[in-house]
Amino acid sequence: MKLARHTFFNLLGLGAPLLFALVSIPVLVRVLGPERFGLLTLIWAVTSYFGLFDLGLGRALTQQLAITLDRKEDGQVGPLSATALALMAALGLVGGALMMALAPWGVDLIKQLPDRQEAINATLVMGLAMPFIVLTAGLRGMLEACHAFEVLNYIRLPMGLWTFVGPWLVVLWRGPDLFTITVALAAGRVLACAVHGWLAWRALPQLRGRLRLERAWLRPLLVSGGWLTLSNLVSPFMGYVDRFVIGASVSAAAVAFYATPQEIVTKLWIIPGALTAVLFPAFAAQVAKQDGSAWGLFDRAVATLFVVLLPITAALALFAHELLGWWIGPEFARQSGPILQVFALGILINCLAHVPLTWLHGAGHFRAPALLHCAELPLFVLALWLLSARWGLMGAALAWLLRMLLDSAALFALVWRERGGAAGAAAKHGMLVPAALALLAFAGLGLGSAAWRAAWLLMVLAAAATMAASLYRASRPSH
Repeated sequence: MKLARHTFFNLLGLGAPLLFALVSIPVLVRVLGPERFGLLTLIWAVTSYFGLFDLGLGRALTQQLAITLDRKEDGQVGPLSATALALMAALGLVGGALMMALAPWGVDLIKQLPDRQEAINATLVMGLAMPFIVLTAGLRGMLEACHAFEVLNYIRLPMGLWTFVGPWLVVLWRGPDLFTITVALAAGRVLACAVHGWLAWRALPQLRGRLRLERAWLRPLLVSGGWLTLSNLVSPFMGYVDRFVIGASVSAAAVAFYATPQEIVTKLWIIPGALTAVLFPAFAAQVAKQDGSAWGLFDRAVATLFVVLLPITAALALFAHELLGWWIGPEFARQSGPILQVFALGILINCLAHVPLTWLHGAGHFRAPALLHCAELPLFVLALWLLSARWGLMGAALAWLLRMLLDSAALFALVWRERGGAAGAAAKHGMLVPAALALLAFAGLGLGSAAWRAAWLLMVLAAAATMAASLYRASRPSH
């Protein structure tokens, strides 16, 4: 029940802003135009990427702090936190300076810019906010380590809302002013950092009087964070490089047709994100104690995510054109509908992979996922370049889907190898039924009639409900 409650709070904090996004994105597209809206999505992408410029220290801090709290080593909470946050502040300054220095070069890579200087100024503003963005990741990790998820969402909800409310208010007040939009977003990030710090101070009384730097914590933080750095630099780069390839090879407007359906489906990351934020400190503590119940928790998490996400992703794929046409317009739906269908399948696969990645990180296995991402990078860039050159936006989407398949299969294989024996083999075979059901659900894309597709979706819902009922019965304690 505690796991479900914390997941619910996370889902509320991450998901509620999407309701406003449904209203604000069509307004932003209409007022800003495809070019400026495409640039706004690139600013979101660059900020998210450089926001991970903490060399993995945010997640390393969560893992180490969760173990420290579980062992009741209160005297180490302050030194561990202070050392990690000091390192992150320094790295945030470096990341911000790098972002500002590269701003003119990066902007010049984009074709058909409405205003070059406006784009450069917007990037400079986000560079100034970067230290606060990086520090926020560390402070959030501290709150997650002590399971303060309800408190954490006091700020996560308004912060998520501001991502869309801020630009929406600016376009209503000043029109298509990308620079002012960026100032509003940066101001929100600075305020969020301050509030996260205040909440962490309240949630962790062990910090009081004990905040000091301690050299002994540098090695465990930097070793764990070093491998996470590769993942935090390479994986987000692969997540956003497709937009820049499209912007450089086609136009800024084409980015909007590609990035909008991508933004829709990647918002589904809030579902595994809400769950794995709770699972991460739990996995870290259980694996450290060699508690075998971690595997049961792992299996339930994968099954739960599949049951929840299959109907949502199937609905997005089956009614991609209708949804985009109603939301933004028929021309946008014509360009982006097929892209949304590909993304819907890919995001289902990728969301399930969050669980093995979280288990590996919680168990302290940071090296293998990092090396995996490094191996994927050249393959993805090559596939992206070749397929987008041949089939344009659809080619880029297919390259993205191939990456999701490869990444997810490899992460599950790493966990099954760690699990070993008959249990690992049984878990591997247990994935065959969900895989077959997913293929069956997306086979409905071949149906031309909306009525037939609706009937197909009802069949998918019935199958997911049957799986959910079976999962519930299996999780009930036996008497």
